[in-house]
Amino acid sequence: MTLLDERPTRVRSAEPTGRILRPAASGERRLSWDVIRVLAVLSAIVQHATYTAQGVMPWLAPPPFTWSVEAGANTLMVISAFFVCVTIAKRRPGRWWYQRLARLLPAYLVAVLVTYVATLFAADFGYWRPGVRDLVGNLLLVQSFDPAVTYMDHSYWTLPLQLGVFSLVALTVGLLGRDLWRRPGVLPALAWFGVIAPVLLATYATGWLAVLSDGFVMWRWQLFAIGLAMWLASTRRISLTHLAALTAAGVLAEAVITPDTDSAIVLAAACLLVGAATLGPDWDFLRVGPLPRIVGWAAGVSYGVYLMNQQIGYFFAWLAQDYAGVTGWGRLLGVLGLAFLLGWLLTRYVERPTFRALTRRQERGKDRAASSSRSFSSGAPAETRTPSG
Repeated sequence: MTLLDERPTRVRSAEPTGRILRPAASGERRLSWDVIRVLAVLSAIVQHATYTAQGVMPWLAPPPFTWSVEAGANTLMVISAFFVCVTIAKRRPGRWWYQRLARLLPAYLVAVLVTYVATLFAADFGYWRPGVRDLVGNLLLVQSFDPAVTYMDHSYWTLPLQLGVFSLVALTVGLLGRDLWRRPGVLPALAWFGVIAPVLLATYATGWLAVLSDGFVMWRWQLFAIGLAMWLASTRRISLTHLAALTAAGVLAEAVITPDTDSAIVLAAACLLVGAATLGPDWDFLRVGPLPRIVGWAAGVSYGVYLMNQQIGYFFAWLAQDYAGVTGWGRLLGVLGLAFLLGWLLTRYVERPTFRALTRRQERGKDRAASSSRSFSSGAPAETRTPSG
């Protein structure tokens, strides 16, 4: 949410063991993953536009409805964890880690700069004014470690979590070897550790351990544990009963750490959708007219949309109300449209070209290695909220 943005939506099929485990054919683009990703991003945007916006800018007219559920980003983290398992199992950990950073960081850095400039402009009209320390701290991703640094956009809390987990995964696989994925009891034990540890950290961590926990948002590890459990079930390494127990425990951990019953219930429903996408057939009943292309496009720009929706959305709502008299549904639709426009621009002109540029050398080396192989072988290939004004 990835995503936060783990791009692959083509999943290698496993041999089905019954009517439930019927994944899509290998190489087929799964519409189900795109639908869930888009629903999660829409949930985040609407929650920011209808609920948190009123707290940050109380002078805004009431929205047509209020969606206070904080489950969009959590769902994106579950999806991200699943695709961590899909991709790390097939690549060298160092190369995998570098590609994850090349995918996430350039778009994030540009989003921080754009949001900083927009916030400075809004400050001239009475909004909070960020300082240079806030800018540098956000660019260096230390805002969750340094209490003196304010999040430029609260949506950015997912970046320290993802980068911390990605680094830990790459280091663990690098030290223990990729055979780690073949050891039957290790990964389920790690999933349970990912459920239990955040509760213990949130309850008992003090001193330097509390700094690390807050800095890397370790009290949200349960989301990655749920994604790992989904992957283990999809590869038949744990039973459906074991998957249900891990998922229920992860949702319960989320409810204990961030006591919000409604958000926990929606997260549980989202996990059911992720489980259906993971273990069942693709959602072909949604392949109607242009809908798959629209959903696929929206999913493809979802990371950029997530980065650009919250703080910029607040400013748009403010301008729309004070200078154009637009409120209610018009304002909400405007925020949604602007988020997808900015997300597309960020994806089209920053995320994708910089990722290609940063990984081009790796791909050339991979191609040379493959060519050499064919030549000499048979040829078989803390949760800090956005500041109020």
